Order: sequence, then C-alpha cells, then structure tokens
Amino acid sequence: MIPHKLEALAFSFVMSFLMSGVMSATMLILESTTLSEAFVKWPNSWLIAMLVAFPFSLIVVPLTRRLMAITIKSSV
Repeated sequence: MIPHKLEALAFSFVMSFLMSGVMSATMLILESTTLSEAFVKWPNSWLIAMLVAFPFSLIVVPLTRRLMAITIKSSV
C-alpha cells in the first residue's frame, strides 16, 4: 500500500497515465490512415504524452482541488 503522504503523487501519476493513454490513442486513431498504423505509433506517442501530462498534473490537481473547495458550498 502507498503511504498517505504520497497520495497526491500517486493520484497524479495514475490519472495522467490513464488520461495520456486514452488521449494519445484517440488522437492517433483520428490522424492515422489505418488502425494498425495508429497502434504501431501509440507506445511512443503515449510516452511523450505521459512525460508532459505527469508534471502538468502535479500542478493542476492541487489547483483544481482548491478551486473546487472555494466553489462548492460546504454542508455544515
């Protein structure tokens, strides 16, 4: 199990891993002439997307949580 103090890091990693995979596959399928071409290019595209998505999510996730805390009314 992952220690609680690493929760934000683990969340950002898993979220960026899944989202970069889905988005890189989607964009390649839309841009490629054949499905097999997209699948051949996908691992490299996913790696590049992950290298961008993970550091970006480390910034965006805490910011989003703060904005949601301000936006959503607390039920007291």
